[in-house]
Amino acid sequence: MTPVDFQPLNAASAPDEFWPELAAAVRHWFARQGVPIRDAVVVVPFAELLPLCRRALAADGHWMPRVETLRSLAASLGPPTAGVAEMPSGDRAIDRLLAERWLMSMPGLKDWRRRDPRAYEQATVDIVEATHALMRAAAAQEPSQRTTWWLAAAELMQGQDGPGALESALARLAVQWAGMVPEASSDRLFSWTPSAWVVLEAGGADPVADAILSAASQDDVPCLRLQADAMATDPFDELAGVQPSLWSVDSVEDEAWAAAAAAIGAVEQGRTPVALIAQDRQLVRRVRALLERQGVMVTDESGWALSTTRAASHLIALLKATRPGAGPDAWLDGLKACVGSDSAPWLDELERQWRRAGAEAEHGPQLAMAMSRWAGVRTRWQSFASPSRQALKDWLASAAALAAELLPPDFWDGDPAAARVREALRLDLGSVRGDVDAWPMRLDDFIDWAQQVLEQGTYIAPPGPHAEDVVITPLARAILRPFGTVVLPGADERQLGPLPAAPALLPEAALRALGMDDRAQRHRRATLAFTQLLRHPHLIVLRRRSEGSEPLGCSPWVDRLQAARSDRGLPPLPEVQAAGRVRLAPARPVNPPEARAADGLPAKVSASAVEALRACPYRFFARSVLRLSEVDELEADPGKRDFGSLLHEALHRFHEASEEGESREDQARRLVETAQDAARQARLDGPAMLPFAAGLADFAERYLRWLDEREAEGWRYEAGEVDVTVDAEGIDGLQLRGRIDRIDRLRGGSRQVLDYKTGGLAGLQDKVRFPLEDTQLAFYAAQLMLAGDASAELSAAYLALDDRGGIESVPHPDVRTSAVELLRGLARDWHRLRDGHPMLALGEGLVCETCEARGLCRRDHWADPSTSSTEACEPGRGDAR
Repeated sequence: MTPVDFQPLNAASAPDEFWPELAAAVRHWFARQGVPIRDAVVVVPFAELLPLCRRALAADGHWMPRVETLRSLAASLGPPTAGVAEMPSGDRAIDRLLAERWLMSMPGLKDWRRRDPRAYEQATVDIVEATHALMRAAAAQEPSQRTTWWLAAAELMQGQDGPGALESALARLAVQWAGMVPEASSDRLFSWTPSAWVVLEAGGADPVADAILSAASQDDVPCLRLQADAMATDPFDELAGVQPSLWSVDSVEDEAWAAAAAAIGAVEQGRTPVALIAQDRQLVRRVRALLERQGVMVTDESGWALSTTRAASHLIALLKATRPGAGPDAWLDGLKACVGSDSAPWLDELERQWRRAGAEAEHGPQLAMAMSRWAGVRTRWQSFASPSRQALKDWLASAAALAAELLPPDFWDGDPAAARVREALRLDLGSVRGDVDAWPMRLDDFIDWAQQVLEQGTYIAPPGPHAEDVVITPLARAILRPFGTVVLPGADERQLGPLPAAPALLPEAALRALGMDDRAQRHRRATLAFTQLLRHPHLIVLRRRSEGSEPLGCSPWVDRLQAARSDRGLPPLPEVQAAGRVRLAPARPVNPPEARAADGLPAKVSASAVEALRACPYRFFARSVLRLSEVDELEADPGKRDFGSLLHEALHRFHEASEEGESREDQARRLVETAQDAARQARLDGPAMLPFAAGLADFAERYLRWLDEREAEGWRYEAGEVDVTVDAEGIDGLQLRGRIDRIDRLRGGSRQVLDYKTGGLAGLQDKVRFPLEDTQLAFYAAQLMLAGDASAELSAAYLALDDRGGIESVPHPDVRTSAVELLRGLARDWHRLRDGHPMLALGEGLVCETCEARGLCRRDHWADPSTSSTEACEPGRGDAR
């Protein structure tokens, strides 16, 4: 037996100095051992260190040892060993399926998924995590000792009663399942015999490397462990003399700007490449956007979730659209994925139709083509989803065919992320694993599985043809790499210092007993990874002092470095306010817009358009000239507006079908049934409509009580939902168009316009308190006056339907006078608009609080909101204005 030699290396030397030091130590040891150098192997912790180590060892021109990582060395020694059925694969997506099968086989857990789907899903995640951790730990055992290790693991996971019994049972399942793996890929390393082993330890010991060195030393193979980490119990003691720059800022946005400024400054000074440590991924994404905006070349070694790529999102949108229970939102997402980046007028037309935003437009053949295209795609989707339960390999084959048929022809070409998506989902192979392919799955389960695969997969963009200025890399992958500058944002108490969680099913005591990383070991590994960064002479540690209103402290590792300096009698490192890259720009205040569109005025206006013109001309410009509107939610829960529309429709049908002599009981029943039928036809009869349905009987009673009183006064229903289009008086080429909810006639010939409202009674009373300010009833009255006998008696009122105290009528005091003034003011305003006067954004009153065009007029950015133009169009409202 030959003891393992040990040699510490300077823990504080810069990476540029470290590698020549390592090469000299290795050469000296080889010479002392007298081993054939070309048959020796030097193991480094991760692949990014391979070229650095090879370059350093090749500098003197002598024979080169083999430089590998344990993973690359094992792969070079032969293909992986074939496994047995149902054994864990090491792939999380596949093993989630297998874990579900194991759970289904456990007594008492068959219906767990139905009873508590969230707990069931979490259990499968916990089992997979524990199983993979056990597999990694078992791989670090000598093959001859592994059976004993598995027996010890099974003993530690013995069952218990009471609290924790379920977790204990799941842990035993993980041990049993992980133990099915016949051998680890590292096993061949134990039987392979180089002339010498040299292992570089940085960022903590590798248990597999330790086991290999132990076994090799027993076979008298010369072994050397090179220690690049600090040797002291507290690694900061050896590094107290380093002097990184400590920066702080006030907010997360300031932190992103400061990190970007630090990287740009380093690039301008030639200290490249710059390492941007991806400690806080959300923050780093913001920093990357700022860097790319300045033309800085960036490569991202940490990658991002495959599910966030365009190819993955479009494919998942297509799959979700095929679900039988999918709605218009999912359909639109799927159709847009099929169309791609090309414009598709037919799809825009279909979306407008579904959102009911184009009800007043003349669709013509464009809508017919859209519906035809939609019918063809829908048929193909239904074909894909049938039958709803298929084998996994059949789903894969169908998904590949569906994507090839419906996605754009260039969807898979020229996009490396798309190729990675195909690879991750095995779309080309049509197979996941032999013992898994035949498992039957529902469509929803297949889509969920595909999402899990893409969420767990990582996409790393290929490097560009030129050297990158900034390299985004995880903390553990920055160890010993010769970066010109290192920028570490997110160095606060939340982001830098908290430990990664251990597998939930494996208790700390069991981890220690099995030689796995317990809390203390995880803490030391994380600390050593950070202390390796302190080698860099140009290290910027950046943090923010608050998270919203909550103050944030600095990382505990920074505190430990400061404490080590204090113990050595050194002054504390100063933390300075980060200086951003400030660029002064002249003030350019935004003035209220004054839109002019004399040739773009509409030929028809509705009551709401006239109301917008009177309230704020710019609002009218946005709505009626530019024809902009808010996009309606397709699948939002029904709200007050939907309830009001149903009451409008129900009352219209009720009165149109009314018969003489019908009893009040029959009328009440018919009104309730009519409202329920209207809800069904509008597809608004789901659970969200229960409050509406529950109050129908009470509403019918209140309404019929009011109707009795109304008819006793001599009023009778004449017509409902009346569409009226008339030429505007005094304005050539303009028509007034509207739909009147209801017209009643009094004995003797008087008529009254009724407008149904489901708002509060007080609000309606406020609307008519100043009659000339009320647009809607005046507009309807003006229409009837222009369409018929202007001398006939006419009145108007709002009908409050939603007041629990009863149905209330809110009459307009003098609607004829209001209608005349409205027409006079509209004519004056319209002529001014045609003459080119601007449609000014007024920026006054409650209108601005709910105006959907507020972002368009930039109301919140005006230099002086009170600014107005005397030449602008200010709608006339008679004396009331």
